[in-house]
Amino acid sequence: MADPTSGSAPAEMSIRELARICGVAVSTVSRAMNDRSDVNPATRDRIRAEAAKHGYVPNASARRLKISTTTSISVIIQGELGQLLIEVLEHLERRFADAGYETTLTHIADRQASAETVQRIVRAGKFGGVVFLGRYGSADREASAQLSRRLAEIQVPMVFCTTPDYSGADALHSSVSVDDRTGVYELANHLIARGHRRIAFVGAGDQHDREHAWALRLAGYRAALTDAGIDPDPRLVLPSRVPGQLYSMANGHASVANWLGEHPDDRGFTALMAVSDAAAVGAARALNEAGVRVPDECSLVGFDGLDIANYYVPRITTLAQPIAEIAESTARVLLDTVKSPRRAIEQVWIRGRLAEGESVREV
Repeated sequence: MADPTSGSAPAEMSIRELARICGVAVSTVSRAMNDRSDVNPATRDRIRAEAAKHGYVPNASARRLKISTTTSISVIIQGELGQLLIEVLEHLERRFADAGYETTLTHIADRQASAETVQRIVRAGKFGGVVFLGRYGSADREASAQLSRRLAEIQVPMVFCTTPDYSGADALHSSVSVDDRTGVYELANHLIARGHRRIAFVGAGDQHDREHAWALRLAGYRAALTDAGIDPDPRLVLPSRVPGQLYSMANGHASVANWLGEHPDDRGFTALMAVSDAAAVGAARALNEAGVRVPDECSLVGFDGLDIANYYVPRITTLAQPIAEIAESTARVLLDTVKSPRRAIEQVWIRGRLAEGESVREV
């Protein structure tokens, strides 16, 4: 600490030093000091208290200069923003901060998704790398492939996180994702082993694109039934009912409620497989409203392994995504590509873990 009588001004505390003291990511300090709503109030108050204690004063000009350098990583999320992506983002922020990078988050509405939008974001910020977190492009496979090819022209290291690269057989970008198909295959076999033969799937999108998460999960469901000698019934694939919110509680509720309303005398299934944990919770609500008890009258499974599944009553059996491992692999691949732009493309598939709850019973 500088001697106040020496005549020299004390050194200014940097945002990185404040983040280290508070034990949070640099981006969390930035959001807290800017009074952003996406920071826990207790965390925000603690950061501001430490800032006042140590005399940290944010410098808007310096901040703008800092985030416009190649020491920044841009994380882009398109469309639906769920709890899973938020948790992955938190891990990415910590990993990038440890490597000396600032993380900047940009959310793009589905209607604005285009190569031009991304080019504008990346070039304006002069980012050292980009992470696409969650899906990108449109439900149309060819349109998404064209977008991927256009993104390659930007010539900035990119990694797709929790989604594959849709550019075709010769992928142009590295990607890190849970093995959706294998995970649901395992979940379906868990139900089949307990005697279930009439298993419904809730959360099918409008376009049966084999590379989107919901489509990969639907493919795993169908493969497991077929391999067990069960003919998949297309009527038991419940379509999405809430546009743009396929993985949400609202969609899970609407899809199942609609089906039960159309089949009041015979719901047609003894078990229900939801495309996500949030959709499973919504489905459970619809079953409860119709007087169908879980698991006594209908077994239920989800996908993701979020806290909401663990604390719901009954606790929902799910396929837990290894969030920390996904984020770590994503950061590793991107940072390695930043250092060596000509390195080979990586397609990383990570196995999930079956987490048994209380929502499945034998029939």
